[in-house]
Amino acid sequence: MTILISFVSSIIAAFLAHFLATTRSKKSELLKFQIQSYSDFLSAASRLAVSRRLGSSTNENVDLVALNDAKSRIITCGNVEVVEALIHFWDKGGTLEREQEILAYKNLTQLIRSSLGHKKHDMFNLKISDTLFKLEPSSFSFRANEEANKSIEDGA
Repeated sequence: MTILISFVSSIIAAFLAHFLATTRSKKSELLKFQIQSYSDFLSAASRLAVSRRLGSSTNENVDLVALNDAKSRIITCGNVEVVEALIHFWDKGGTLEREQEILAYKNLTQLIRSSLGHKKHDMFNLKISDTLFKLEPSSFSFRANEEANKSIEDGA
């Protein structure tokens, strides 16, 4: 009888270990997929916004394809709060050209951070919008940029 109990308990333990490992593996793969989807969406949205602000439309179709692909993946695998924020951002216009769109994007980034395990409003007092939407850092020098371009042209 003792042997039978040991055998049954070892089978139960093996099944439980397999179940937990499989569940952990699925969660890990989902998290990797979510991170990649979030990253691709934020990257494509940023590239699109910057190129529109600079008046460049050379890669706009490529960026739109990447943006829509990432959007579809987020809708498929993202947390409900992130998907709702994405829909809200998209409904506001999704171009990052107006204040409502910028606020919706900021909310989306905060919810993405929250879904990845960060505290919900851990960056509330930081100047996130300034950092996200300034095209150049505060120490950027147009003069230095012009001189660098001039030296490149002189060398060519």
